Amino acid sequence: MDQQKAITVNIVNRSYPPNSGMTGESAAELAAYLLDKGIQINALHVDADYRKGTVQKKTIGNSHKIKTFYNGKNKFLRLFSNLYEGISILRKSQSLKPDVTICMTEPPLLNICAALIFKKKQKWILWSMDLFPEALSSGRIVTTSGFIYNFLDRIVLKNKPWHIISLGEYQTRYLQNKFGADVTFTNLPCGIYKETSEGSMNPPSWAENKTKIIFGYCGNIGEAHSTEFITSFIDTLNPERHKLVLALYGSKAKEVLAYAEGKPGVEILGFVNRVDMKYIDVHLASLKKEWVNVCVPSKAVSSVCCGSALLYDGDAESDNWHLLQRAGWRLREENLNEEIASLLKTLDRATVEQKKSEAVKLAEELNEMKNAAFHQIYSKITSL
Repeated sequence: MDQQKAITVNIVNRSYPPNSGMTGESAAELAAYLLDKGIQINALHVDADYRKGTVQKKTIGNSHKIKTFYNGKNKFLRLFSNLYEGISILRKSQSLKPDVTICMTEPPLLNICAALIFKKKQKWILWSMDLFPEALSSGRIVTTSGFIYNFLDRIVLKNKPWHIISLGEYQTRYLQNKFGADVTFTNLPCGIYKETSEGSMNPPSWAENKTKIIFGYCGNIGEAHSTEFITSFIDTLNPERHKLVLALYGSKAKEVLAYAEGKPGVEILGFVNRVDMKYIDVHLASLKKEWVNVCVPSKAVSSVCCGSALLYDGDAESDNWHLLQRAGWRLREENLNEEIASLLKTLDRATVEQKKSEAVKLAEELNEMKNAAFHQIYSKITSL
């Protein structure tokens, strides 16, 4: 490639600042890094907000937005709008003739559309925030032995990505087994950020009582997550010693919030700002076994990055636990009520502070990991 010509990278994803969304924020961080290195950036995205906001509001690079005809909650209409969005932003991306395209996985099936639309031997990078068609199987929409799953999987394998940005070592191993040795990888967990002193130094009203250990579930509660984990925790906590803060959205939020309404020791909030996440002592996160490798919840990573401990309900052989176990506890799901009761009975402030101290150290390591991953991605792009 002509060294005098700047390399152009397109980043394709449903969300991108100034519209909200964690995946869009992650894309913008990488875009800022590449832009600073002299790479030209085009961001192809949808002009619609995700369900909840994040802190990144500055647009990085050249923004190319497409309109959507539906942004509601009806699953049938949303499926068709997602397909329309994915095809539209990919076609727009192709019209810009980039040197490299970074394709994320939002809206759903975006990577499958990319495998169909991108030309053979085109340099494209898959950023595997979610895996498709695997998510369709995990969500019990199709079966892995069925025609639809195997048809979609053949499309993915027929036009492999040039490089993959995966969310951790377990997901990398799964994808290496799927795509083979000719595809290279960068491990980059989603949700890494650097805690700053921005915002008020005074705790929010829900965190003013410092005598209690504050737990929190703040984020998406959907098909991949356990509602039983949260309801069992609500039933088991001691309101004299513990407080649970809930700020939920997602497909299962309504039923969990209805269960939590009026329960002692539980406070329901509309949203918790990132600058206030540090006032939660222990963040709750979960991932069902059938979703391991298909997605890796960013909220678990962000929880540790804000200096809090983690209580994880999920498989030991998963990227969240592999990466974050020094800063938390894991439930084995043999009997949730008994496990939670046993933990809460013996958990004291000193033990929580010890785990939070480990979280601070781990957060530094995670940010170093992110910087190294960004450099590796830049090196891959400039190897053209």
